[in-house]
Amino acid sequence: MALIPPLLGLSPGDHGCGRTLTWLVQGAVHGGLTALVLREPHLSRPAYVELARRLSPLFENGLILHASHPDAIDVAEASGWGLHAPGKVEWSGLRGRIQGLLGMSCHSAEDLQNAAAAGADYATLSPVFPPFSKPSDARPTLGPDQLRTMVDGSPLPVFALGGISVETAAIAAQSGVHGIASMGHLFPEEADADLTEERAANLISAFLSGR
Repeated sequence: MALIPPLLGLSPGDHGCGRTLTWLVQGAVHGGLTALVLREPHLSRPAYVELARRLSPLFENGLILHASHPDAIDVAEASGWGLHAPGKVEWSGLRGRIQGLLGMSCHSAEDLQNAAAAGADYATLSPVFPPFSKPSDARPTLGPDQLRTMVDGSPLPVFALGGISVETAAIAAQSGVHGIASMGHLFPEEADADLTEERAANLISAFLSGR
């Protein structure tokens, strides 16, 4: 089983829609990113598999397919890559099918307990702060105090997700989370490989220094 790193990247879901994800990811890898949740539900199965195969050598055991893609579970099972399951996916039975890292999206303490019971290796907990990728998201945020309470009672390594920047990464670190997860800050619309490298490095540094 792969070690669970302090930074988890989530792809922005726009590969082939005006920019190429592979270049952006390579920049982030140079900045220290070692795990990526591949969230590209718009791609056909052949295109999704091809993209995963191109990215896989960059991450060894740290490539994780997002189950929002209709073929992600089957592809992860056949390939040995990891899987990240959102709440709308039935969690029971996934552990027996996935050899790689198994992560689950959580939004409450009950979700965290259910994810652990389902055999997850880690969980993302969101939204901690207002998400950069979803500026119209009206859900209440957890904030650092509620995050700390949920992490204290969690049986799983938790990644803080939602509004994670250099500033909030340091705040999240003080809650005792295992790590931070980023999509909107790590892969903004204006990003190039130089920017993703800089942001990955800065996020990791801010989080580790905030512990």
